[in-house]
Parts: sequence; structure tokens; C-alpha cells
Amino acid sequence: MCVADLTFMQHLLDFIQEHTFEDQLYFVVEGSAGELELLWKRGEVESHWQLRPRGSEGPWELIRRTELIEELESRDVDMVGVKRELNAVLAVQIAFADTVLRDANQQFGRDLVQRFVRGHQGFLTELQAAIEQLTVNSKPSMSIVSGGGEQTEVRAGHLSIVRK
Repeated sequence: MCVADLTFMQHLLDFIQEHTFEDQLYFVVEGSAGELELLWKRGEVESHWQLRPRGSEGPWELIRRTELIEELESRDVDMVGVKRELNAVLAVQIAFADTVLRDANQQFGRDLVQRFVRGHQGFLTELQAAIEQLTVNSKPSMSIVSGGGEQTEVRAGHLSIVRK
């Protein structure tokens, strides 16, 4: 599969995971070594997917979401099948959103629904403009602190303003 297709599939996976209302996503894909189960659960290491041979009682292997598509291709998984599964999940999400909007229009009226949609879009536009205004031509006011339990000078559990 070409790089553009893999990039699109990664984008599709990211979109689905970021916008799903589901507590978990699960599907099975065919690989050269047999079928693989893929599982993502909200609230459990959300930045990773779990992977294991289908029907296995063994432990799940954690794969970073940002590396999942590349990992599947490296394992010689049927990427057309993966794309088909992702498209099916996306279709369900879009159908659900369409149903919610259609039912809201019927029960509350199109004007009210459109007012909420425009209000939400306006809020996002204002928020984006505020962020851009704060970050234009300014030095970063935050610095990255390595996680993973590394020692820092900042006390744990407290926020403090740091000025350079």
C-alpha cells in the first residue's frame, strides 16, 4: 500500500478515536500469521491500541495509536481490510451524528439547532483567534518537563508560574 494511503488511514484512525462516543473500539483483521484482534478502550491507556492473535488468552500487546497503521503494515496485515473496517466505523459515527441532528431538528426546530451549531462554531473561532493572538511573536512561556517519573524541581501535585 502506498504512503499516501497509509497516511490517510492513520488520519482516519485518529479522527475516529478522537470523535467516538464509544467506550471501546474493536475489530479483527487478517494477517499473514492469522487473524489479529485490535482493541481500544477509553480510560485505559487511551494513546495505545491493544493487539493480540484472535482467540488468544494471552496478554495484549500495546501499540501506540500514532504507530498502529505502520505496525499493522509491517506485520503484513491486509491493509485493504483495515481500511474497510475504519471506513465502517466512520460510517457508523457519521450516521449517528446525522440521526442526532435530524431528531434535534424535528423536536426542537431547525432554528434552535442552527443557533447552537453557529454558537459552537463562533466559540471555536474566537478561541482559536485568542490562542493565535497570545502566541504570535512571543517567547514560549511554558517549557516541557519530561514525564515518566523523572525528577523535577517542581513539587508534585502543584502548579506554579515559571518566568524566564
